[in-house]
Order: sequence, then structure tokens, then C-alpha cells
Amino acid sequence: MPPAVRARLWSRLRDAREPKPVWHKRPAFWGLAASAVAALALVVFWMRAPSARSLGGLELARASAGLKVREDAAGVEIQEGEAALTDVARGITLRNQGPLVVRREPSGVRLVRGRAEFSVNHRQPGAPPAVVLVSGGAIEVMGTRFTVEERGAGGAVTLHEGAIAFRRRGGSVVPVRVGQTLEWPLAEPAEPALREPAPPEPERPQPPATPSTKAASSRVPSTPVRAPGVEDVLRELEVLRGRHEFEQAARYLEESMRKQPVATRERLSFELGSLLTYQLKDAQRACAHWARHEQQFRRGHYAEAVHRARGTLSCEGRERESAR
Repeated sequence: MPPAVRARLWSRLRDAREPKPVWHKRPAFWGLAASAVAALALVVFWMRAPSARSLGGLELARASAGLKVREDAAGVEIQEGEAALTDVARGITLRNQGPLVVRREPSGVRLVRGRAEFSVNHRQPGAPPAVVLVSGGAIEVMGTRFTVEERGAGGAVTLHEGAIAFRRRGGSVVPVRVGQTLEWPLAEPAEPALREPAPPEPERPQPPATPSTKAASSRVPSTPVRAPGVEDVLRELEVLRGRHEFEQAARYLEESMRKQPVATRERLSFELGSLLTYQLKDAQRACAHWARHEQQFRRGHYAEAVHRARGTLSCEGRERESAR
């Protein structure tokens, strides 16, 4: 057999033995490959997409439709709407109740202005507490829920569940129980005041009515008007302070003090002196008031705070100059 014929014969036999490619399966293969590539691209996209927006070191966990927020040197300001901000590292979540300004600091989360409800994850035994900073000191939390209102010149915290402690700037600590509201004025007394429901005052026996003459049948007996209690006066004072109506608040305190018994007059006198010292900044009136306060309440509950206020105003120097 000629060599050329033999080569052609072997070439045909080799081609017959080799399997032919299955061309009808190629479209399915390319479809699966395209789906895998798309899925991989989607996974990479979601891995790169941020899970939450960061605002001043706080994560925006929830936001209402009309939320308006801005960041500046003061912190995160929520102007409109509702939001939940979370400090992930410390386990603190706050929900605003109206406009507020909040700032994350190295020692804790500071409420600069406004009202918010805080929820803090429970701490393990021995772990340091979470800290919420306010104008009057710091709220130390081991895991609980509470509401804080900061007004700049003072504020209040109400405990709903768990336990918290209020640490004054001087270092002393005041524990707060569930249901209690602790208030801090700008000038702190020896101990911040814990506001609890006041017990009802016993009714004083009224003298028996004497029968009158003709007009007795037509006259309706009048009910005596009771002067507002200390708690009522303090609530009205906080409203006036919140409106920055400090002069009106001072006049209101002066009038209310005259209607209070001596036992409850000391607290109102202290509030009036603090108002004259720190809000109105009227050194002459404040020094004169503190002098009267010390004469009337020589061993009062607020002696330390009164001494600091007099030192701030340099009242002793003013008194020596007036004596000359």
C-alpha cells in the first residue's frame, strides 16, 4: 500500500475514534457561568456597602422619614424627626424625644441639650459602667433604661428599670431607684434633690362655724385657697428657667417664699440665690440674699454650696468695701 494512502487511512481511523464535542450543552454551561459571576458581584457589593450610617462616632440604627440631622463642633444635632443612635462599643442606644444635641466623648456619651430615652446593655460583673455625661455630672449605668432631659443650666433623669448612680462633679455619688427622678440645678446643693411623690399633708381641724344672722341662709361657705407646695413651686420654676425668664422666676420665688412655712422655705431660698448668682449674674442682689440666707439658716442643708457661691461672687470683699 502506498505511503500516502496509508497516512490518509490512519488519519480517518483516528478521527473516528475521538469523541465529538457535545455542542448542544454549551448554552447551559455559559448560562450557569453567567449566573455565578452575577451572584459573586452581588456578594462583593453587599460586603462593600455600609451597614449603617455613622454620625459623630454613633451609628444611625433607625430613622424616621422626615429626619433632619446635621453634624458640627457641638456634636450631632437632630432638628426634626426621630432616630435611634447607638454607641456600639459601649452598648448605649438613645432615642430622641424631640430636638436634641448629643456628642460622643472618650469618657462616654454626652447629652448637650434635649430629651432622650437611653437603653444600656447589661454589664458583666466587674466591668466598668457605661457613662452618660450631663451638665451637673455623670450618670453611671450597669444596664438599664432611663430618660434624661438636659436644659443646659440643669436637667433631670428618671429611672424606668434597672439601677443607675449620679456622680457629681465633686465626686460624691447618689444612687437612684426605679421610679425616682433626680434633678441637678446649675448650683448643686450638698446632695442633689431626689423628687418623690410628696405625702399628703394632714388636714388642719377647722373651728366650728358660728351661726350667723339673716344672711347665713343665702351665703355659700368659701373654701380657703391653699398656697402651692414646694414641689409645685419647683415645677413652675423649671418651666420659667426653661424659657429663660430668669427675672420673672426670681420674683416668683420671692413671692412664694413668703407663703411657705420655715421648714420648707430654705430650699426656695437656695434656689433664689442660685438664680441670682448663676443665671441673672446680679452680684449685688445675690450677695445680699446669701447674707440673709445664712442668718436665717445658720446650719442649713446647703451651707457648702452657699459658701461656694459667695466665693464666686467675692461677697466678703464687697461687704468690706461697703462697710468702709
